Amino acid sequence: MVAATLILPALAYAQNNQGDDQGNAGFAIPNGTYSFRDDGQVTVTPPGSSTPITLLIAAAGRITFIPTGTMNGLVIGKTSGVLTASINGQISPITIKGTFQVNKDGSVFETEQQTGGPNALLHFTDYPTPDGNTITFVATDSGSIVSGIDTR
Repeated sequence: MVAATLILPALAYAQNNQGDDQGNAGFAIPNGTYSFRDDGQVTVTPPGSSTPITLLIAAAGRITFIPTGTMNGLVIGKTSGVLTASINGQISPITIKGTFQVNKDGSVFETEQQTGGPNALLHFTDYPTPDGNTITFVATDSGSIVSGIDTR
């Protein structure tokens, strides 16, 4: 009974080792399909216009990250996905295609081109958890305030 009391907490801890890499493990590489949600506002310039507009958004969807190789020693890849967005209260189905690159610090630079909705080209900085199952992200386009979470 005493042995079980001492061993069981150690076994439970062994299953939850996120954050224990002490800085010497490799970075997580986004890979596979994630469900996501985001909200905030984006500033875009519609096609054929020179005047930017600000849109309030909330969205949910799926995105797939596919690593395709390396460039200058950094993992690169492609993305594709579908989402439904509420844009200023109007519902819009949108598809996305893009690229990503894992940076030296473990963050991920992501670019997404929308088809549908405002047809925006958006940029994000992503931060995967050590196991790669969850990614937090924030938009990096000027005038945009968007953040969210991807879960594999």
